Amino acid sequence: MTSTRLIAAGSLAALALLFTGCAAGTAADTTKGEASAEASKPEPKAEAGQTKDEACEIVKSSMEELTGLTTVDMSDAAAALAAFETVKTSLTEASGQISNEEVSVVATGAADAVTAYSELISAITTDPASVDMTKISEQAATLQTSMTDLVGVCSTIG
Repeated sequence: MTSTRLIAAGSLAALALLFTGCAAGTAADTTKGEASAEASKPEPKAEAGQTKDEACEIVKSSMEELTGLTTVDMSDAAAALAAFETVKTSLTEASGQISNEEVSVVATGAADAVTAYSELISAITTDPASVDMTKISEQAATLQTSMTDLVGVCSTIG
């Protein structure tokens, strides 16, 4: 069980470091003094005619939560998985509020990839015999690609 925890924790740690680079573009945008004003606004609901920037603003906080994964104690697989679940929920909810087609496609893809990865890590911590490092690597690559795509589409917000 300890080796499974190490695999899960190590996998989550690697992803957190990857996301730090992916989320840096969106997290840096909050340093313009908008963070507190934006945080007090309610999340917009999906509506026709939503601009790309409006859609990206919805996803911005979820991307910032990814950066927060770097502060999680990765030696505690349960805590790491719980933190990842929070990001999964946030990104899934955010993607459901997006009606802009360009952003919706990549946000939904990212949410799906986060969900699949979270389920994989959960299965590994539950059933250590199911560890398949190839599958973990493939899913991590898919997840990184989907996050990079999302950041690429939303890199102009601010």
